[in-house]
Amino acid sequence: MKKSSQEKLYEAALELITAQGYDNTTVLQIATKAGLTERTFFRKFKNKADIFFAGGEQYSEMLLNKMRESKETNPLFIVLDGYFYAADFFDEHRERTVKRQKIIASHPDLEERELLKQSKIEGLLVEYLLTDYEERTARLAVRLARAIYSVAWEEWLENDADSLHHLLEKAIADFNELKNY
Repeated sequence: MKKSSQEKLYEAALELITAQGYDNTTVLQIATKAGLTERTFFRKFKNKADIFFAGGEQYSEMLLNKMRESKETNPLFIVLDGYFYAADFFDEHRERTVKRQKIIASHPDLEERELLKQSKIEGLLVEYLLTDYEERTARLAVRLARAIYSVAWEEWLENDADSLHHLLEKAIADFNELKNY
């Protein structure tokens, strides 16, 4: 399958920034590495940071679609169904996801933008749950699910011995144990 120009730019950015650092990599270098022009880059992205956040809408839509399909009645597990689907996606794209996260962690502006993206996604998930649950219940379910997922995510990034899906299952089991202390 032929790669889109956006995909080529993303892969070039991952490779160059991993090797040279975020601040030492230029838009021109990324475009050249991708076999494209700087003009094409700016047709796809406003700036270098946008490369790493272009998939945010697809990610939130992926979560929401799985939540809509969920057979669960507990709002926490409805949200976790979305995160399980995300876990499977990230397991399939592990290498590039880990590279992306390392790049984001290396630059404060990117970290801040990542936190803002996550907050926006949480808001969308809460909004979805509000169709069937009270606001407090919806917010609590989303925040608890996010915390559980974050524990699995951080562990997944640190070691490549286990799948994110399995680590999410373990984090849920740990959460259930914690409730019974």
